[in-house]
Amino acid sequence: MEISSTNNSIYSAVSTSQTVSNTQNTSSSFNTLVNTQNQDTTVTTPKTSRIVNFLEKFNKLNSLSPTDEKIFRDLLSDDKLTKEEVKTLSFEQIERIRDLIFPGSLTEEEKNSMPVVQVVGVDLLATRITGNKQFNEALFNTTLDLSTEDADRLIGEVHNNLGQLFTGKELRATFQYKDCYLVNPWEYKDIDVDFSKFIKDVKSHHEAIIAKHKGDDEIKKQFQDIVDVYDVLEKNYNQMLSKTKYA
Repeated sequence: MEISSTNNSIYSAVSTSQTVSNTQNTSSSFNTLVNTQNQDTTVTTPKTSRIVNFLEKFNKLNSLSPTDEKIFRDLLSDDKLTKEEVKTLSFEQIERIRDLIFPGSLTEEEKNSMPVVQVVGVDLLATRITGNKQFNEALFNTTLDLSTEDADRLIGEVHNNLGQLFTGKELRATFQYKDCYLVNPWEYKDIDVDFSKFIKDVKSHHEAIIAKHKGDDEIKKQFQDIVDVYDVLEKNYNQMLSKTKYA
């Protein structure tokens, strides 16, 4: 009888252990299933950028082709436009996205609603610095080729030199005097000028000073830095002229 009692006790213990284990396994499987289902049904709502919302609200995207609209929506989805992103666009697309970010005119409601887009490493306004599209494209392409520091230097010097040409002032580098911007950029926007000669004149002027200068090497370096960025502009402008000639 004692043996039988012992066997029954062992059987009971094993049976109870198996029941508990099965119950735990079932519970664990159910919890896993619930967690998996919860993960599967979690939906992440994409964040719409402020500038895209603005463009939609005021129908600013209507004039774009479906291709440009998709590209611009993607590029502006984070309310930012970088130099690397701009490099993926044609010049015509750059002009169009520029006009979305920096429109020529806005209604009062639009002015109060339009968000700021962070443009990083590139000056989109350089695309309309003059009324000559070839020069504008050459200048802008040059800024994409240069470092941010050199691009800023070139744009500053071009503004300065065009202002001097427009007002008939003596050609000088911006670092030679404080008030280097003689007129507002829009005043010389439609200036009638031979841009090949304009570029050569600036380079020749500065190179002559470098050749004659005696003394502070830092002054020569500042002039040389300007000549160097104008060299790249000249190359790009000549390429633009050749492209147009054989188009």
